[in-house]
Amino acid sequence: MIFQIFSFLFIVLTNFCSNTQVYASPVLLWANVNLPRSTVSLSTLSSLDFISNYVCQIATKEIQLRIFTVNNLTIEGIQQGLQSDYPLLLDAKKTETNFRYYPNVADDIYQTFLLLQSNTNQCPSKRFQLKSSENFDKLDDALHEVEEKIADVGVDTSSTVLFAIINHPVDNRKLYRQRRQTTNNESSVLILNNDTCMFYAKQLHWNDVNGSLSGARVYNLSLTNSSCESTISPIGNHSSVVLKLIWTNDQIPSDIVNMSLTTTIIGRYWTLENATINDKEYRYFAYGMHSQMETPPTYSYVCTTATFVRYDALYDKYGQYNFSKKFYITDLQFQPFNSSQFSFGPPNYCTSFFTRGIWMAITSSLLCLGILLFAIYHLMAIKSNDRFDDPKGKPLFIKTQE
Repeated sequence: MIFQIFSFLFIVLTNFCSNTQVYASPVLLWANVNLPRSTVSLSTLSSLDFISNYVCQIATKEIQLRIFTVNNLTIEGIQQGLQSDYPLLLDAKKTETNFRYYPNVADDIYQTFLLLQSNTNQCPSKRFQLKSSENFDKLDDALHEVEEKIADVGVDTSSTVLFAIINHPVDNRKLYRQRRQTTNNESSVLILNNDTCMFYAKQLHWNDVNGSLSGARVYNLSLTNSSCESTISPIGNHSSVVLKLIWTNDQIPSDIVNMSLTTTIIGRYWTLENATINDKEYRYFAYGMHSQMETPPTYSYVCTTATFVRYDALYDKYGQYNFSKKFYITDLQFQPFNSSQFSFGPPNYCTSFFTRGIWMAITSSLLCLGILLFAIYHLMAIKSNDRFDDPKGKPLFIKTQE
């Protein structure tokens, strides 16, 4: 019985999650004419329904469209703007203005807006003309630009102008944060001449004798003195890469750290085989244990804080770790194979799959599910009272004393 109940709940939850996994973001509209007002659903609106029910209902036939996309536009960002008493967002809450706010619209709304010029089936009686499309990193910048455009349009209603603030489209939702683009700051990324190897790191921090971080031992990567050497196998593939990194201390110019990272590619993954600092061997640690950065060939390895611990292989047959001697590399992104000069490959993060938060969620869910199943089991075991008097037998007399 318990197994059947558990199977039923699992199927229901699986179907629910698969059917409701829709990515949505807020949309803010402004027009110099009255926009149709109707009840906005809190559930996710598809892009086609949004266009049909709200945009196509504008009275005029000729509409000039201007799109303002914002990177990572979320409902939380809109709420923060409201809390800051931003005038444009406050006007969107008023019923007498030409603003409309829609909290959950499918993320393909950008492509749908672009197709309005050529797709006459969606709004047969309307003619859209895309005048401009601008992208902004911050919502504040987009709102300032919209305010300036609104001032330029003024009260002229001879032609209908529609402004739309939407989320900037993301091509691949499986990458929960975008890759680090080297075109923005290419001088800070080490790139091999044949574009095979790429390496980026913010700083190297060295522990002092007591095992704590020392502010005087902070190093920056010297790109001019560092190099990336690739070894080509007999069949023409890059089988191994050796990074020779030179780290310099700005406070003490004579304090220089020579670092060597050796990586090899075998089968479906590339791994970090060896790491040496000033001819001493160190091993990379991730989520509390030794890791070799196993990563697919076209992916980059990313870690906010990469930890390397001193390792003595000659101590005994098992070797010995000295955790008082270690260093950290911050904002590490490393791809020794199949990279390009424009961007790193998709990221492989250094965090383990089962983080503490995941374990806490799983444990709490299993505990609540166990309590629920225990209660259901006992509810199913309840039976009605079957001990009644036999109508054909002698009645039951209970003597009572007055």
